[in-house]
Amino acid sequence: MKQLATLLVWLALLFGLPQIVICGVMIFSAGWLVAPLVLILLLVPLLPLMMQEIPRWQRLPPEAMASVAVLSIAVSGGFYWMLYYRMR
Repeated sequence: MKQLATLLVWLALLFGLPQIVICGVMIFSAGWLVAPLVLILLLVPLLPLMMQEIPRWQRLPPEAMASVAVLSIAVSGGFYWMLYYRMR
């Protein structure tokens, strides 16, 4: 299960890289009210990777890491869907 959790963490990062770039650009064009949401969306793909590096969170079971990675992938998918819907 640990290898699967590690794979899901790296897939979440890979799937979220365009989101990080898009949110990095949006942070400068967003207003003050939207900036916290953009920052959260910017950090969501990095959260599973941060969970692997923080010693206190390394003691969590691999199932928790995998579920956070799947949640990160789902949020990134929702972000891409909203981006597609707005640009259509």
